[in-house]
Amino acid sequence: MNGRRVTVTYCDEYGVWPLIADDLSSRLPLKNLKWQPSSQRGPSLIHSLEVDLKRFSFDQTPQLLSTMQTNYLNLYFVACEDNEIYKNKVKKQIKQWVDFITGKKNQEWMVVYVAGQDAKKTNSYLGLKTTVYDKIRTDFNQGKQERCSYIRIHDPDGPASENWAIFLDKMKEYILSSFDMHVLQTQEDTRRLDMQRHMPGWNYCTFFILKEGLAQAFEIMTLYEDALIQYDELEASFFQVLRDKALAWFGHFGGTDFGDDSGNVLDFKRKDYRDLINKNSISVFDFRSYLFARQCRMLLKLQRVIEVCGRAQLFITNFIPAIRENTDQLADDFLESWVFSACMNVVNECEPLCPQLAAMDSGFTKPYSAVKSDLLLTARRQLDKLGVKHGSLPNTIPFSIYLDIKPTLKSPSQGDLSPKGTITNQNLLEAISSVESFDKMYMALSTRATKGYIISNRSKAALSVHGDIAALKYVRGKYEEAVEIFEPMIKQFGREDWGSIENSLLIKSSITYVESVLALLKNADYLSQEDANLYMDELLRDVINLETDIARQFSPMFSIAVISIIDDDTVNSTSVEICINSHLPKSLYFDSLRLCLVGNSPEQIWFTIENQTLNPGKNSFYLTSDTSTSGNYVVEMCEMRLGKLMFYHNFMRAGQKKRVVRLNHDVKQLSAIVQQPNEVCLGERQKFLVSIKSGLSTITNGRLLLEPQTDGLKILRDEEVCGYIQNIKDREASPKKHELEILDSGEIVLPDCEADHELEIYVAYEGLYTEYEYRVKTTVSYTTENKARKFISADTIHVIEPLTVTESSIFRETCVFLKVELSCNGKWPVRILGSTLRPSKIYVVESQPKEEQWDLTLFPKQLATFVYKLVKRDVSDEDPTLKSKVQFNVKYRTVKNEVETSVEVMLKRKLDEHKLSQHATYVFSKVREKFLQSVDYASYGLTDVVHLDNFDAELCESFLLHRDLKTKVELLDLIEDFFEEHEAITVHTIKEQTPSATIHGVSFLLDVPISKILHTVELALSVEKDLLVSEACPCVLRIKQSMYWSAESDDSKPFEDFFYDIDVDYDNWLLSGKRRLRFTSKPGEVAEFSISLVPLKTGNLLLPSVRVSAVSSNVFSATVYVNSAQQILVKPKSTTATFFIEQQQRFLQPQMLPTFASNPERPALSPDISSANGRSGLREIVGEAT
Repeated sequence: MNGRRVTVTYCDEYGVWPLIADDLSSRLPLKNLKWQPSSQRGPSLIHSLEVDLKRFSFDQTPQLLSTMQTNYLNLYFVACEDNEIYKNKVKKQIKQWVDFITGKKNQEWMVVYVAGQDAKKTNSYLGLKTTVYDKIRTDFNQGKQERCSYIRIHDPDGPASENWAIFLDKMKEYILSSFDMHVLQTQEDTRRLDMQRHMPGWNYCTFFILKEGLAQAFEIMTLYEDALIQYDELEASFFQVLRDKALAWFGHFGGTDFGDDSGNVLDFKRKDYRDLINKNSISVFDFRSYLFARQCRMLLKLQRVIEVCGRAQLFITNFIPAIRENTDQLADDFLESWVFSACMNVVNECEPLCPQLAAMDSGFTKPYSAVKSDLLLTARRQLDKLGVKHGSLPNTIPFSIYLDIKPTLKSPSQGDLSPKGTITNQNLLEAISSVESFDKMYMALSTRATKGYIISNRSKAALSVHGDIAALKYVRGKYEEAVEIFEPMIKQFGREDWGSIENSLLIKSSITYVESVLALLKNADYLSQEDANLYMDELLRDVINLETDIARQFSPMFSIAVISIIDDDTVNSTSVEICINSHLPKSLYFDSLRLCLVGNSPEQIWFTIENQTLNPGKNSFYLTSDTSTSGNYVVEMCEMRLGKLMFYHNFMRAGQKKRVVRLNHDVKQLSAIVQQPNEVCLGERQKFLVSIKSGLSTITNGRLLLEPQTDGLKILRDEEVCGYIQNIKDREASPKKHELEILDSGEIVLPDCEADHELEIYVAYEGLYTEYEYRVKTTVSYTTENKARKFISADTIHVIEPLTVTESSIFRETCVFLKVELSCNGKWPVRILGSTLRPSKIYVVESQPKEEQWDLTLFPKQLATFVYKLVKRDVSDEDPTLKSKVQFNVKYRTVKNEVETSVEVMLKRKLDEHKLSQHATYVFSKVREKFLQSVDYASYGLTDVVHLDNFDAELCESFLLHRDLKTKVELLDLIEDFFEEHEAITVHTIKEQTPSATIHGVSFLLDVPISKILHTVELALSVEKDLLVSEACPCVLRIKQSMYWSAESDDSKPFEDFFYDIDVDYDNWLLSGKRRLRFTSKPGEVAEFSISLVPLKTGNLLLPSVRVSAVSSNVFSATVYVNSAQQILVKPKSTTATFFIEQQQRFLQPQMLPTFASNPERPALSPDISSANGRSGLREIVGEAT
């Protein structure tokens, strides 16, 4: 088959093809064809279909069986506008062409009318269609099947032309129709021929040509999956013929042509295979090569490169026995050359497609690298065989593994004939010509295969190829290079528990004596008892003389297990119990044994023990650490050192369950905590309180380092730091103050502390205002009992205050009233225990609430208001200790903190009774997190009773997972008992349990204005008697600027301008005069302005309010309005009104009578009244207007 495209012929007897060729070519290839087969299978989408346009000729030669049909559509272009010419000439020409085409098999046709740019598609006169195109449609359309199409030359609509779109849709329809008929016909012919398989005269080659024609038809239509199915079915039928041994249609096995051993196995055009098949003269070798090449062609079209490599490996492996059976007819080394060439052909064909496929699919690289490496390794193994045959390699393992040890059998007809010719693969000929060329190719193939295996995570396969490379280095005498490769291989085989292989490699490599002894002892199961003792003695003798470090794994010489964590009062510091089982025949003295745990703060912590003896069998050791920390830690690794020899065990290997342990701070050693101070002054630089307790020992050489763990937090080092030391057992004694030094590293030098003492340090910091909590890592290094130790922890400090204040100042002539409103800054109630207002350098507190201590529960959305009277301080009464702002101090305790503190105290007391106090801090933190978050603190603030949640054993067990079973059961029982005993806790119980609970204090610096312009405004009415409605009342507006609040004025400085503004309620008053007026005000002067007010309603009316403001926005002015909230009584005027009521029937219309009678709220008219026609009455009503 020469072409690979669908053929469409066109008949152009009117010379229009040059005019439309460009337009048609620009719209090709055809897009998005949907083939719906006539069979029951689903539709197939053809995204793009290439089309070959060829001129039609009546002299077409008949199609041969070996060729396939590619002509699916025939077009006839017509350009005629004269009806008479069409009737006498054109119609006959079209009919002749149609008759010729319909005589063809499985071909479609269509008449295409080519019109000019201005021509009309159709024309109707008296209901009759008169254009040539209409007549063509009438003459040649077959029923509902449209056989005609209409296009324009240089269509003005351009690419969006509807005529061209309709024409292309019809082309797709007829091509698919012809293709479907061809497929049905071929499938029927193939099925009929297959049914005749067992009849005399049946020919497999004829069957193959026919069925492959169907596959090639699918290929032309880009239906590569369907084409591949046909080739797979052909392969299955060939194997059936092979099993039946009916190979009469194949002349011989083949492989004797020049280049058969090195030809491209994927090149299906290397020979005229179809012609050989058609002539029944193709060999088995050529046939199988052609069939495999066609299958791979379809797979490559489908971009299934991995499957190509996989099929190639299978094809080559399965074809080797057939080639080996015919070796006597083939050239010397034909099999090795063909296998090598086939593998490399497939790899070289697939490699260019890989970058694009890898970019499209991230999961492509690994499986492809694996199958590619298999092919490369198969090709390299042919080098092993050729190298042994031609003397480039010794006949030893691993090179001789794949040699054909079966003797070559010659057929009787061949006698003693020698193989014909030699191989033609130039690369192999060059490789076997010299050792250098051989090694170069050997290394290149092995390296490529190794890289592929590493990428595909096939470590054992990569290790095997590495061994081959090392073996090559070994036979070439390059021992140092061989050792470099053998050494990691020995370790790898040791990890894989391949002891016998490892021992053989040790004997071959002999890296160092001590390492070899270690490896031999590791595989002691393969040694006698006498040899094991001998090697053990030599190890103990030579290990002290090691100059370089040697590291080996515990397994299989030792096995290790972490038993438990011991942190009760029986030990001074936390210990880890581990058990080591020694499989060595003798005892071993080690210098140190260390266990590494990994976590958060710190990231690593080491537990050690030194100078111990490890006996054969099980040994228990208790390891301690000089670092005290708290948290969940994962056991990472263990190290045991004997001089420069180190054994290690990794607990975090892949596939191994992680061991998590819980560490608590050493209760007998130093402890530290960072928190917010109990007394906080907002508006000043904030500080952290670091509380350090010395424990049961004296501490010296202490250093404190605070490291921020929150972005934006900075510990200040430029300020002085003070420390206060106090005896814990004597709280009444005054603490001793110490000035502390800050080193350049940021460490704070701590004073020496005796046992049972507490050191409190206040450290300034700066942080973001948007943060409500900070995290700080605390490290305290110190010396106790001549031993250096460390304390490390990470604390979360909540810095948000539960209270907020808002203040407002009310100025009067000689004082100012400060109104402070206190509210909750959160969702929990707060107990207010006291408040005071500390004076400032400017103001003296003249009056404040008498009670400074109380117990007030403030709930969210509630306000507590405090009012203080302030007056200016005399100049002579200055106090340097006072601040520039008044200071509002509040003593408080949140009900949440109140409940949590009491629960912590009661829970710790219960744990102390059972000697489990070391768990108190952690257990309470989890109880608070899991159980106390849902407590209704608002209800507790109202009822003084707090209800705890029911005990949840499963939830409680979740945070005790990393404890040993005994401790976990004890803690679970104690926590359950605690919840049963304290299901409801009253405020009385809380006060009993925590009589000296911490009281927090917060100070707010309030800014009260120092100088201010104050105007006193009075609205004086000139009328002393009560006002009457609608009568004008003259008034005088007096405005006076107070001198008490005015700053010292400069006479040369001009006075400020002000304006007054009268806020009149026009529903009650009318104003006569200036409602707003600008004026100049001087301290102590009185300005008067005349106005008049006219009341509009009766009753007590509020006088209009007046406000004085400064014209300049830079001047702060206040107003004291004397008449604020003053009411004036306004009386009405007495009046008499006379109303005349006319005749009643003028108001009571007849049609309205039922309405009055039916209204239950009004009495019906009596007959006397309703009959009193013409009567009239006069009623005089005297009343007051309201």
